[in-house]
Amino acid sequence: MHTHHARPQRTSRGTLAAVALAVTITLTPAAAQASPDTTDPGPAATVLPPAATAEPSPCPPLHRFRQRDFGDSADLDNVHQPLRPGTEITLQAVANDGGALLPHVVVITATDLVKKIDGVWTRVLWQQDWRDGTAVESALIFQAQDRQGDVWQLGEYPELVENELPAGAPGAWIAGVAGARAGVVVPGDPDGDEPPYLRAEAPGIGLLRCGYVVDTAADAVCAPAICYDDVLIVEEFSPLLAPPVRHAYAPGIGLIAAAQANSDGETLFLSGKRGLSIAERLTVDWEAVQLEDRAYETSEVYADTSPMRFHAGDGDAEAVRQLMADRLRH
Repeated sequence: MHTHHARPQRTSRGTLAAVALAVTITLTPAAAQASPDTTDPGPAATVLPPAATAEPSPCPPLHRFRQRDFGDSADLDNVHQPLRPGTEITLQAVANDGGALLPHVVVITATDLVKKIDGVWTRVLWQQDWRDGTAVESALIFQAQDRQGDVWQLGEYPELVENELPAGAPGAWIAGVAGARAGVVVPGDPDGDEPPYLRAEAPGIGLLRCGYVVDTAADAVCAPAICYDDVLIVEEFSPLLAPPVRHAYAPGIGLIAAAQANSDGETLFLSGKRGLSIAERLTVDWEAVQLEDRAYETSEVYADTSPMRFHAGDGDAEAVRQLMADRLRH
C-alpha cells in the first residue's frame, strides 16, 4: 500500500504549516470567487477535426475562460460527472503494450480540499495508479465547474512513485502559468454539432488536448458487466501526438469507460463508485496535503500557487476538518 511520508519541518508557503492554518477556517460556497469560503464504445474510430493542416493550430476553447462565469465552482455536480467530496471511483485498466496486456487500477477521489488557480476555486481530486498492488503514480488534478455546468480542468501535478518513494513529477501544469490554458473536460450542455474544443494546453510540456462530442445520448454502452443508456461520448485527441481516446459518461454516474483508438492502446472501465467514511476522507486529504507540499519543492510551475484550503461543505467534511487540524497541530 502507499505509505505515509513524514511531515516536513519547513514553514515556507505551501507547507503543511500553511495548510494547518487554512484548515482552521470553515469555508462556505456562498462567496466562491472571494474564497470558497469558496453499443460498447470500445477502441473507437478516430474522429478527425475538420480541415487538418500541415501545421495544426490549437483548438479553440468551448467558451471563453472568464473568472466571473464561475460561482460555486468547486461543486462538481455536472450530470455527466458528479463528484461530491468524499466520492471515490475505481477504474480497471488494461494497457496493450506490444501484445502484452498490462492490467492496473486507477482510483480517483474527490477530496475535501479546494485550490484557487487562475482566479477560480477548483476542487482537488487525488488520483492513484496501482500496478501489482503498488502505487506507481499519484496526482493532484484541479477541476472547476462554471455556471453553465461545464467542467474545466485547470491543472495537474502528477508524481511518479518508485519503491514507494517519490521519483519526480514530469508533466505538471497550472492554468495561467507558462502559457498553460484551462479547457473543458465535460460540457454542461453537450452539442454534437460543436467543432472541436480545447480540453487542456500547456506548451511548456508539449501538452495539447482537444475534445469532440461524438454522441450526446448513446444507448447500450457497456462497461463491461452493466450497460447504460443516454451516454455522452467525447473523443479526446491531440493535433501534436498520441492516439485519440474515446470517453463515455453515464448520467448521474460519471465516467464509465475510456478506450484508445489503436491496437496498442489502453482501455478503462468503471468497476466501483462509493462514498468514503470520515476516516477514509481524512486519509485521502492527508495524502493530498503531503503531495502538495512536495509539489512546492519539485515543480517550478507550482511554486507560486496559493496553498490548498479546506472546504467543509457537509457534516462529515466538518468532522474531517477538525481531525485534520488536530493532526497538523501534533
